[in-house]
Amino acid sequence: METNGRTGPVEVAPRRAVIADLLRSIRVRSSVFARPELRAPWGFTLVEEGAAFHIVTSGRCLLEIEGAAPIALSEGDFVVLPRGGRHVVRDARTTRPVLLDGVLKARGRAKDGVFRAGGGGAATGLVCGRIRFEDVSSLLLLAVLPPVIHVQKKDGRLGSWLGATIEQAESDLDAGRLGADVVTARMADILFIQAVAAYLEDNADTIQSGWLAALRDPKIGPALALLHQQPDRAWSVVSLANELGLSRSAFAARFAQLVGESPLRYLARVRLNVAAMRLRSSDEKMSSIAATLGYASDSGFTKAFKQRYGETPGHYRRRLSARVGV
Repeated sequence: METNGRTGPVEVAPRRAVIADLLRSIRVRSSVFARPELRAPWGFTLVEEGAAFHIVTSGRCLLEIEGAAPIALSEGDFVVLPRGGRHVVRDARTTRPVLLDGVLKARGRAKDGVFRAGGGGAATGLVCGRIRFEDVSSLLLLAVLPPVIHVQKKDGRLGSWLGATIEQAESDLDAGRLGADVVTARMADILFIQAVAAYLEDNADTIQSGWLAALRDPKIGPALALLHQQPDRAWSVVSLANELGLSRSAFAARFAQLVGESPLRYLARVRLNVAAMRLRSSDEKMSSIAATLGYASDSGFTKAFKQRYGETPGHYRRRLSARVGV
């Protein structure tokens, strides 16, 4: 147990259990869309609708997103933008970036698949790609993560592993080995999960707002743990408040203030996340999944699933099963 000077003792074990539950639910599939070799001066604006990543295989550069200070990247660094969006990558603040669209990438791509651009100055090598979330956990996860996660090669915990992983990816790509892009993309999957885990661990005790701050709160943290550990219970705002020794109104207000939504809305997301994990990892009947997660009927479960994620539970299961060849 650790102490928060403002609010009293905070249980660490339940908090870690909730974070572990979130990490277990992550299912991503990355793809490499460019291997730039760039010489200063160079600069590009990228617009990604989904999550994106950049690996710096050599040299250095700047990453810039609106409303934040530029991030200096150097050889061996891995950076991910969980929600994508418009961002700039360039050699220096003085370089004017151009929009990197499909036409420009195709025009600059050599026979070996490498995209070369820029002038005659210092060289920078990158591997750039997209990350697609394959399950409904993405909505809960994206609400937790910052716009940018930066893992540095000099990071004591992940540094040596990160460096070795990037060196292997670069070696495979440079050698033109069959399937090198696919192997690199799978490495990016692992790098992403490691980056998320590192971010959650590093910020669990310090961040002052949002889900991580709620998880640290001596009352709302245990409530989140209960919802993640026992999503099948017939929770109500009253029953949760009683577990924590709070009035219904005080608990509901505090939960909404820290988490950003009501306890029952959050519970609905947790239940659907658990449902998705069971749909893709077992042949359990959907009626059984619905019943054990507190849905009064199969149709109610199907409606809730489709309403939030755009497809029925059956279609979700068939789509992922077809992808993995089950």
